[in-house]
Formats: sequence, structure tokens, C-alpha cells
Amino acid sequence: MNYLLLITAILVLLFSLRQISMIKYPKRHSALKEVKQNAISMLWGVLVIAAIIFIPYQVWVITGSSPYWDGVYVIGGTALLTITVSFIIYDKSYQRGNVNDEQK
Repeated sequence: MNYLLLITAILVLLFSLRQISMIKYPKRHSALKEVKQNAISMLWGVLVIAAIIFIPYQVWVITGSSPYWDGVYVIGGTALLTITVSFIIYDKSYQRGNVNDEQK
């Protein structure tokens, strides 16, 4: 069950980052459209933050839930890895979206 939760959290993170990177902010449009875009961005952002918090916790549970320093290292290392990979995936998705827009 714990592995299934971890895989689900990773998939949610990947999907949310991809959706955030696909949001385009044109220079001019109405305030209502801006509010709608910001609300959508915030909802995807909440999922990203939740996944970034949940993934290290779930890895900690899978590795034995140690209350000592080794548990701190597991959570800290997983959190750093999750954040780094999230930035890389967002950057790659964003660049791929810009390349597709320039080709049109």
C-alpha cells in the first residue's frame, strides 16, 4: 500500500508540474480571465506542494520510520532530490512548450 501511495504521489507531481508548465500568460486579457488562470495555477501549485511534502514522508515510512538521525537523513535527502527533480522536470516541460509554440 505504501508503494502504491508513493507511486501515486510521484505521478501527481509529474502531472501537476506538466500542467503548470503548459499555462500561458498572454499580455492582454480581461481581469476575469486572469483570475481564472491564477486560480488554476494555485490549484496545481497546491498539488505540487502536497506531493513534495508527501513523497519524503512516504519514503521515510517505507524505509522503517526511524526516529533517529538516519530518519532525518532519509527525509532530508529525499526532499532535496524531490525538489531538484521537480525543478528539472518543470524546466524541461516549459522549454518543450516554448519550442512547440515557436514552431507554430
